Amino acid sequence: MVSALISIIIPTSVGREKEVKALITSLLKMKNEFHEIIVVVDKSKELRNYLINVKKKHKIIRVLFSSRIRGRCKAKNLGAKKARGDILLFLDDDVKEVSKNYFKVIRETFTNPIVGAVSGREIKPKKKSIIKKIVSNKVGIITSLGEVISNFDANIEKPKIVYALPGCNLAIKKDVFKLVGGFDENYDVGTAYREETDLQLRIKKAGYLLIFNPKISVIHEEKESPTRLKKWFRWYYVLNTYFFLKNFNPSPLKFLFFIYKEFLGCCMRMLIYKKPYPIVYFPRIIEGIVYYMKNKKTTSRN
Repeated sequence: MVSALISIIIPTSVGREKEVKALITSLLKMKNEFHEIIVVVDKSKELRNYLINVKKKHKIIRVLFSSRIRGRCKAKNLGAKKARGDILLFLDDDVKEVSKNYFKVIRETFTNPIVGAVSGREIKPKKKSIIKKIVSNKVGIITSLGEVISNFDANIEKPKIVYALPGCNLAIKKDVFKLVGGFDENYDVGTAYREETDLQLRIKKAGYLLIFNPKISVIHEEKESPTRLKKWFRWYYVLNTYFFLKNFNPSPLKFLFFIYKEFLGCCMRMLIYKKPYPIVYFPRIIEGIVYYMKNKKTTSRN
């Protein structure tokens, strides 16, 4: 797929105007390397108007606007449906820039017909934690208890077959995306946590490889605040529980081990963040069980 067309899909919403404008400006400097940019905008008329003006000069910009919040999975599925390219590249709206040979390496990696998805390093401004340094050679691992060892900023030398990839810069063959049913829209509550890992597991189950390629990278500058941290923990316990029950079909004993593992993680996060949020929202695991049971029938479609 050396000459394959790449469609970039960016889901965003009101309050993210500054980040999206910076990303679009960065991407347009590389506009000869991809086919189109599809920005799925929710509620932000300011961003819609900005993009319409940019589109007058750069025809590769496409805008899918809604006056309401659709949710990340619905937005990305819509972008994928409208995309004209052979490769779908999903970028988070707070990605600052992609590396020099980003699009070339993606195409080259996809020349292998059994590769279903590709991603690169996720470089964050903040320093690495001690834990990440210890597992520096471990990337994209999913344990039997649903724990994801991401470590996506690892500076390894060669491309690696993995079980999980970063969602902030995720390239997928369009026909593979259609085959596995796209993103599970049941994740469209709260932070949509684990929606990309869920999709990647289905790509693996369909017989395709996930490739982490350190030759490419993005700078991902996530904002941190007490409000954002609270929201993350509140939905982490709901959606991570949903993710585990859906994808691992655990026995009662295995689920007890999952809860124990989550409690240990809760204690560790309280030490790392020096905040009580992990233990405050830990009981939301129950909500995750209820949410899974409520949506169990629709999970079989994805």
